[in-house]
Amino acid sequence: MSIPSYQDFMNPVLQVYAKSGDIMKRTDVLEDVVNILNLTSEDIKQTLKSGEPIVSSRVYWAAYFMFRAGLLERVKRGSYKITDEGKRVASSGDKVDDAYLMKYPDFVNFMNVSNTGKKTKAQSAPNTSASICQTPIDPEEMLESAINDLNSVLEDDILSNLKTVDPRRFETIVVDLMEAMDYGVGTPTRYVADGGIDGIIDEDELGLSKIYLQAKRYTDSKVNEKEMRDFVGALATNNVNKGVFITTSEFSEKAEKAAKGAHGYTIVLINGAKLAQLMREHGLGAKPKKNYDVKEFDASYFEIV
Repeated sequence: MSIPSYQDFMNPVLQVYAKSGDIMKRTDVLEDVVNILNLTSEDIKQTLKSGEPIVSSRVYWAAYFMFRAGLLERVKRGSYKITDEGKRVASSGDKVDDAYLMKYPDFVNFMNVSNTGKKTKAQSAPNTSASICQTPIDPEEMLESAINDLNSVLEDDILSNLKTVDPRRFETIVVDLMEAMDYGVGTPTRYVADGGIDGIIDEDELGLSKIYLQAKRYTDSKVNEKEMRDFVGALATNNVNKGVFITTSEFSEKAEKAAKGAHGYTIVLINGAKLAQLMREHGLGAKPKKNYDVKEFDASYFEIV
């Protein structure tokens, strides 16, 4: 099952605080909320890219937003206690979500500051509720989602340009990528009579261990079985047992089987999508646009030394 949105965590979190009546940390609330929502062990294992468990993150944001509305009182960072208003809402059976919290002026003011910066309450309030309700993921996930969207657009641009780049330039690009990934020092082969090899990577200074590269700049055609067998043959002829076959398109099913069935040889296949991803990750055809310095609260700073 998919993990409910952080807004769906609000009622269970409020129920746990109402039942306890005491100060509770997020970790204290987590087990009961998991049981209320019938989450599985697999749900609990899912994490954000930052490494934080998604379930824990959603408990945090559910509690934090209800604190901003006045349903919870924050005793110290990460530790809350239910308020009288929170008890009333918990017993009412009302569905608590961002739209519901907009009835509380403190929450409205908080969201106005978060979303509109210098805009006044009057200017931004009418649009705030709608914009919140359309985003069922918590702020940290929204940030990750936006980054993923930007990366996806970038990878599409990279792949589109790879498909139209000069074939000889494409061969140097795949060599550059292998070097950027720290596999060794690379050399493109001669463009004609290259024996089916487009690049050679020396894994050590003396060239005792080599990786052979084959690069196919295709727009629509898939790499076929014959091309894969020819590559394996080129490896055998040169007594090399490691190869990387790179294409801007895809590999046919028979080509993939031929690579896997080449006993005694390790052949890695990189299709267009993977190639664009690796180039983005290693800064080839991609450069930094903006750096966003996102910080988290450091409670240790305020402790007595």
